[in-house]
Order: sequence, then C-alpha cells, then structure tokens
Amino acid sequence: MKKLIITNLLVSLVITMQLSCMGVANASDILIKNARIVDGSERGPNELTDILVKGSMIVGLGNGLSAPQGGRVIDAAGRPVSTGLFNADTQLGIIELGSVAGTVDSRTSNENITASLQVSDAFNPSSVVIAYNRSLGISHSLIQPSNGAGIFAGSAAVVKLSNTGNIVVKKAAMVVSLGQAGSELAGGSRAAAMSLLREALEDARDYSKNRSSYASGSRRAYSLSRHDLDALVDVVQRRQPLLVRVERAADIERILEFAREQKITLILSGVSEGWRVANKIAEAKVPVIFDPINNLPSSYETLGSRLDNARLLHDAGVKLMFTGMGWQNTHNAYLVRQSAGNAVANGLPYNVAIQAITSNPAQIFGIPGYGQIKVGADATLVLWSGDPLEVMSNPDLVLIDGQEYSLESRATRLRDRYYKRAIK
Repeated sequence: MKKLIITNLLVSLVITMQLSCMGVANASDILIKNARIVDGSERGPNELTDILVKGSMIVGLGNGLSAPQGGRVIDAAGRPVSTGLFNADTQLGIIELGSVAGTVDSRTSNENITASLQVSDAFNPSSVVIAYNRSLGISHSLIQPSNGAGIFAGSAAVVKLSNTGNIVVKKAAMVVSLGQAGSELAGGSRAAAMSLLREALEDARDYSKNRSSYASGSRRAYSLSRHDLDALVDVVQRRQPLLVRVERAADIERILEFAREQKITLILSGVSEGWRVANKIAEAKVPVIFDPINNLPSSYETLGSRLDNARLLHDAGVKLMFTGMGWQNTHNAYLVRQSAGNAVANGLPYNVAIQAITSNPAQIFGIPGYGQIKVGADATLVLWSGDPLEVMSNPDLVLIDGQEYSLESRATRLRDRYYKRAIK
C-alpha cells in the first residue's frame, strides 16, 4: 500500500512539473471583481461587473457575487476583461523558423496533395511561438496553409492555444488563391486560375455522385487526385466554406458571381480593394478576413488600399475578421489587436473592432462557448492592464477554459536574462 501511495505521489509530482513547464497553473475557481467587460456587446463604458468562474465555465455575472469556497478572488479594479483574442490568419504551430525547412509544415510541392493538405495534421501545440502569443492575449486562431503546387493550398483549421482538451477545434475552410498569386500558380493568367477552380469543383461534384465507378476505373479522368477531390466534396456540398485570397475589386466581383453560380459558401481574405465593392460583398453575405492597417500598395492589385477599408466595409454591412500585421501575423500574432485599434482610429466603431477579433470568428466558424462573456460560456478570458486595443496594454491574467496560463514565455526569459546582465 505504501509503495502504491508513493508511486501515485511521484506520478502527481511529475504531472505537476510537466504542467509547470508548459506554462499551466493548477485550475481553481476564480471570482474576478469589478471588471469592465469588453466583448463587443453594448455595455456602458464605465459599467463594472463581477465574473464568477467555476471549472471551465463562467457561472455568474453581476454585482456583489460571493467568492467561491477555496477559490481565488481577483480585484480587477475597473480594468478591462475580454475573451481571449482571435487572429484569423496565422501559421501558429505549423511554422517555427521560416528559414529552416524542417520547421515549416504549411505547404507542399507535391502535385498530388493540394486541396487535401490538412495543416492541422502537423500542428505543434508546444511551439514557443504559441506560448508567446498566448501570454499576450491570443487564445484562438485560424491557421492557414500556404500555396505549394497549385491554386488550392489545403484546409485551414481553428486551433485553441491551450495545452489540454480539443486543441484543434475544427477543420474550418478550404483555402484557394486567386488574383495575382493564383495567376502565377495557374501559369500566368487570372482566367487560367478561374478555369482551374471551375474544373476542380465540377470534377468534385461528378466524383461525389460516381465514387464507385471511379474506384472501379470506369469513370473519366479527373483534374485532381482522389484525396483532393474528397476534400473538395465538402465545399460543393456546402459543409465547408471556400476561403478565397483575393485583393482587386474586379477579382472580388468575379468570385462573388462564381460562388452564386456554383452555390458554394464563401469567405474572402485580403480584400485590399474591398471598400470599392463593399455593397456587393454585403449583399452576398460574405464575411472577410484582412489586416486593417494595410494602406500602402505592394502590387498593382492593391493600388486601392486605404486605412478606412474596415469602416467602409462595416458601413455597408460586411462582417469583419481581422489579422495583423503583415509578415508578423504568425510570430507576433497578438499584434492583431494593434491592427484593430488602427481600424478604430480610422472610423470603425470600437465594439465592432472587438467583435472582429472575438465573437465574429466564433459565429462564422461555429465555435460554441467562445467569443462572448456570458453565463454558460467558456471561461476563456484575459484581464488587461489597460484598453486591449492600446499598444502599451498587456495581460495580467490569461484563462483558457478556466485554466490559468503563465505570462512567462521564452521571450520574457531571454529578456530577463540579458537585461540583468546589461545593467550590471
């Protein structure tokens, strides 16, 4: 019996040490008092609320809530509490160092694997990039593949930046590049890229109705491999949206018309000139993913870039999701809140900017329990030192599903190590 008890104690000690190394604190019930809730819903700017967390859920909201027995009480003292933030275009967990090929799992040059590439199969929750961004307020992301051998990059996935539970939340969208990038991948013409897209979806429809004859070798040849066609069946049967990377207004109009003809669900990404056709995007009820800080044209297809793109799209009725900033959107994914802040500075309502990095992705990708602070929601919360859209604000507390995560990361350890040496 003594041997069994000692063994169990050792196992518990090892688990505790492992969790500590991963930046996870032991879970406990928590009462956050006097918090200013920031989740995109309409609340008074100075309204303070208590938030009671038990286990992985929010179980109480209101004033004067009682502290949980044996739990913690944190006085927010008027500081803002948001849900964990969502960056809608990163490669967190599928790329560590872009210059080291062995750490890059976001793309393939294999021509037989385009639409069938699922980057979630390569997702590494232990990436130092994840711990770093989590400590700065990011709890969820849409991780997107890069194009390799064709216009189809593969399936994007929603991931949760936690160490427990369902880390890969769901396969979320089929990613395809059109516009200038699609033209290059298709052999040098936007028309060629559209032709390849049209052929692929027509083949996927035919394949879905004739699987047995295809398997027996009595069906015509298709443009893509069997696994690629399997992946596209979800698109043509509207079980998965087609996420199209496109910038130019004319290209946006073309893919909107194509989606109507093909009867597929669409998400647009990039949309530098989206403001020019905002009414058409809104009429089609198509959401968009973009970085609202982009205002300088990097190519001919982005000549119409402007800083109030987000405001103009919102004014037309388009649902927004944000990423940011440019080439830093993975290693510094947390900067999405700075991009959101710039959108507010250029006319976007504050609560809409918060929705673009919280509740909008939750609704569009169907993530239950995430995106709003309400009773019954997941306790995925960030207590901030100041306004979450202010550059100098930082998290004072990060919870994902009620589990507290350390604010320490490899970056802070390196800072502390060399800062101390520098001041000696």
